[in-house]
Amino acid sequence: MSSEKGSGEGTGGTEAREHLANERTLLAWVRTGVSLISFGLVVERIGAQIDSAGASGLFGIALAILGCVALVMGTFQFLRSRRGIASGNFVSTAAAYMVVVAGSLALAGVFIIYVLLSGG
Repeated sequence: MSSEKGSGEGTGGTEAREHLANERTLLAWVRTGVSLISFGLVVERIGAQIDSAGASGLFGIALAILGCVALVMGTFQFLRSRRGIASGNFVSTAAAYMVVVAGSLALAGVFIIYVLLSGG
């Protein structure tokens, strides 16, 4: 019995690997959220030094808000997955990922339109 636990071949080993994978996914969410927040602050600061139009400030704030949403969504996804793994009833969903992807694409589209219309 002790060799089964040590080798990770039993169900406990599989569950431990699933929890570790879930934690790695949470860390990816954290990296994404912090990166978006940091990039938003950089965009806002550079825009404040270059022009006073305020559009860069809005883009920066939007990126920072999207980063915060990524952190919150990632945390909820982590907790939901953790409960599912522990209960043996794990069901994967893509809704949290789609929120961040859709928000990023929307911000990118608005930014491209802004640059094209302002004569960038």
